[in-house]
Amino acid sequence: MQEALYRKYRPDSLKKLVGQPDAVALIEKQVKNNNLSHAYLFSGPRGVGKTSLARIIATTLGCDPVFDITEIDAASHNKVDDIRELNDSINFIASSPGKKRVFILDEVHMLSNAASNAFLKTLEEPPEHVIFILATTEPERVLETIKSRTTHIAFKRIGNDEIISTLNEIGKNEKIKINDDVLSYIANQSDGSLRDAINLFEQTHNTFGNKATIDDLYSILGKVSIADLQQIIESINTQDTSKILNILKANYSKGLQPLDILNSITELFRNIFYFKYLPDDDTFLAISESENTLVKHSNEFITAKQLSRVLDLLDELNQTIVNAPSQELKLELFLIKLIKPQLASDIKSISRRVDLLEGEQNIQEDVVKEIPSSKQTPKPKQNTEKKTKSTIKAPKKDLENFDVYWPKILQEGKNTLTPRKYSYITLVSPQIEDEENLTLYVDDENEYLINELKKSQDILEFIESEIAKIMGLKVSIQVKEAKGLSENSSTENNVQENISEVFDIENID
Repeated sequence: MQEALYRKYRPDSLKKLVGQPDAVALIEKQVKNNNLSHAYLFSGPRGVGKTSLARIIATTLGCDPVFDITEIDAASHNKVDDIRELNDSINFIASSPGKKRVFILDEVHMLSNAASNAFLKTLEEPPEHVIFILATTEPERVLETIKSRTTHIAFKRIGNDEIISTLNEIGKNEKIKINDDVLSYIANQSDGSLRDAINLFEQTHNTFGNKATIDDLYSILGKVSIADLQQIIESINTQDTSKILNILKANYSKGLQPLDILNSITELFRNIFYFKYLPDDDTFLAISESENTLVKHSNEFITAKQLSRVLDLLDELNQTIVNAPSQELKLELFLIKLIKPQLASDIKSISRRVDLLEGEQNIQEDVVKEIPSSKQTPKPKQNTEKKTKSTIKAPKKDLENFDVYWPKILQEGKNTLTPRKYSYITLVSPQIEDEENLTLYVDDENEYLINELKKSQDILEFIESEIAKIMGLKVSIQVKEAKGLSENSSTENNVQENISEVFDIENID
């Protein structure tokens, strides 16, 4: 039987251990100075090198892999009797001193409390030539008394670049050539686990050969294809129930389970969420090009408000589907409620129904708007250039994305306005009332801020200008009082004190 690649290419020296420079540097220093600890706790995600480093330490000390290294799976040997047997073998070693002996306890968090307590004395005072290396993926579940007797080393997820480099090196040695896009997707799906990446790399090549595609990977991973996800998005947009049920039926026939399909849909909407608020996030940029295109396309017609409700429904379904009598029915009902909320009576579906009605009205009224400059003579703006007339298409659906753009307006205000005036707009609660009006709500007890905003026309003009520039909307702004808006309302003195503290100044114009 051919040896698995992850075993064949398991690192056998500190220099070959990938992605853990801090851990390697610490062990190298301790080996060089001959002051290795008697007990270590290696914690971190699976497949990042914990057990490999434990074995490397043992071989560095000259231990024989058969006689001097003992590996114990604490998940299956987690009872008191198992630990007592271990203690007895260690006591026997104490009467026969020789070269170093290394005991590796994997998944040590699975030990029962009684077993952990039985292990404490031996862990604290082991024979001089014995080293314990405990490994865990859940360090928070390890008893504090165990942790306190070890040197704790935290392992990190391995970066995609290092994973891809390792896969390329293995591919070169094994004469395997897989498309760079596929390698990149394998690295991204491995979630920082080099072992998982190598396994997926080998499985992909064994199944599809050198011509493997990302769609081939979907079948291995149990994921819905990009083409089917595209149709699901279109079905939601067009309220096409038959299409979405046909997609579900086709994926069931491929062997996908409801949870597989739900995970794919959840991942898609989560990526849309990240792209809407963090378009330059590295995690989003790491997905495949076809996924990237689908996310960007979907983001164009899914507003922030609609997306929030979809994610809310997905979160609820993810919590309840596991225990549902029929997971297929649960998923199908969810999708029907999503694309045709008029068939459901729960409050979330009614809210979604309102969104759809608003969307239909927006489509009917979608017109090309020109930002007027002749109705009123604009007042001079401080430190800003007069904007030229331009024709802007302003679909009203963008109004529901206002919360996406408000932080950007605040950031521009920090760069453009004086510190005092910038501090004013950080203390308001903006709310789009309709397609033409924005209200800045201020706590009714903060009379100072209300008065300052009402007389600071340049602040309002700045906000109007930024909304027109980045959202393509022409709005009128008004300032209103709101009762109990802030639990800690500010007086004039409090506002000034806050400004002075934030900007480290005594007086600002």
